[in-house]
Amino acid sequence: MRRPGRQGGYSVVELLVAVTVFALVFAAVSIGIGRALEINRGNRNRSAAAYLAARELEEVRAMAFASVALGRTTCAYTTTSCNVPAPYTVVRDVAWASPGSTTTACDVPAASGAALAYKRVTVTVTWPDMGGVAPVTSQTLLTPPSGSYDPNDGHILVQAFNRDALPLAGQTVSLSGPETASQATTSDGCAFFPYLEPGTYTATINTSGYVDRQGNQPATVTAGVTASQITRVQFDYDRAATLSVALVMPSGAAPPLGMAMTVANSNLSVGTKSFSQAATGSGTPRTITPLFPYASGYQVWAGDCADADPGAHAGGSRGAFLASSPGGTTSGSAALGAVDILVTQVVSRATVGLASATVQAEHDATGGTCPSGSGTLTTSSRTGSDGRLRLALPYGKWKIRATAPRTGVSASSVTLSPSSPVQSVTVAT
Repeated sequence: MRRPGRQGGYSVVELLVAVTVFALVFAAVSIGIGRALEINRGNRNRSAAAYLAARELEEVRAMAFASVALGRTTCAYTTTSCNVPAPYTVVRDVAWASPGSTTTACDVPAASGAALAYKRVTVTVTWPDMGGVAPVTSQTLLTPPSGSYDPNDGHILVQAFNRDALPLAGQTVSLSGPETASQATTSDGCAFFPYLEPGTYTATINTSGYVDRQGNQPATVTAGVTASQITRVQFDYDRAATLSVALVMPSGAAPPLGMAMTVANSNLSVGTKSFSQAATGSGTPRTITPLFPYASGYQVWAGDCADADPGAHAGGSRGAFLASSPGGTTSGSAALGAVDILVTQVVSRATVGLASATVQAEHDATGGTCPSGSGTLTTSSRTGSDGRLRLALPYGKWKIRATAPRTGVSASSVTLSPSSPVQSVTVAT
C-alpha cells in the first residue's frame, strides 16, 4: 500500500519565522512613521512659534518707546489676559544696550552710563514636550527719540544670583527714592533702571519663600546714584532652607522654656544667628528657618549666650555641619546639659526636700554674653515631693533660683560644658 504524499502548507517553524519578520518590519515602519510625525509636529510648532515671536516684535515696535517696560514679561496660553494660543508661552526680555555692542546693560562698564542708547528686546517662545528642539528666539533694537533723556541723570543696575552664582530670572525688583520704579529681572538676572535723578535709592526684592545671605526677607540694598554713572547692586537670593533640630537631653530632664537656638556659618555677618523660642517652637524638634541655603551648611546648638557655644569650652566642638538646600529641610540634633536640683528647707531643725518649688535658671556671667532679655530660662515643672528636679539647660554658667510660698528666694551657681554635661546643686531656702 502506498504511503500518502506530504500535504502542502507551512510548518509551525516557518510560520513563527514569518510572523517574526513581519513584526520586525512593522516595528521599523511604525518607528519611522512616528519619527516622521514627530518631526512634522516639531516643524509645525516651530513655524507657529516663529509667527508668535514676529507678532510680538511687531507689537513692541508699534509701542511708544517709553511704554516698552524694561525687564521680563511672560505670557502663557494658560493666562486669560494674554492673547497667546495653546500650547505656547511667550517671554519678552527688555534691557538697555550700549551703541555698537551685542551685550545687555548688565555688561556695560560702570562709567559708560551716558553711552546707553538702545532698548534690546528679546522674545523667546516655548511649548510643552519640546524634547531636544531649541526655543524660537528673536531680537530687535529700539532707539529713543532724540533728546528723550538728560545726560546728567544716573543709572542703577541690579543683578540677582542664587547660591550657586547663577542668574535669577523673573525676580521683581522695586526701587524707591527720588523716583520709584519696578521691573522683573531678565534671563541674565538683570534689572536696569536708567536715567534716574541723582540721589539715594533703596532696591528691594520680596519674593515669598526666598531670603538673602543673612536670611532677610525682604532683601534690601541702599545705593547712591551719580550723574552719568551706573551704580551696581547685587543680590544673592535663593529659596530658604530649614533645619529640623531634635533636642537631646539627659534622661528624665525637663526642657526649659524660653530657650533660643543658634546656627553658625562663616558667611553670616557676625558668624552666628540666633532664633528665639517664639520662632522655632517650644518642643522638639525645633524648626529653624528661614536660612540662606549655603552649600557649606550650618552648625547648630541650643541657647544663645556666648558660653552656650560648645566650641567655647575646653575640649568642646560645635559638631558637624548640617546640609542646607534651597527650599529643603534637613534634620539634625543639639545636645543639652542637665542640672540635678535639690531644693531644701528646714523643718523642726531638720533639713528636708521642699516640694512644689518653682525653679528658674539665670545666666551667671558678666560682660553681656547673652542677647538682651534671653538669659533667663524657666520650666513648667516643679520640684517633686522630695524637693528634686532635673532641669535641662544649654551649656554655660547658670544661677539656679528656687522660689516657694513663705520661703523667699535662694540661688546657687553651676557650670555645664560638653565634658561635664550633668551637674548637681542644692538650693537651700
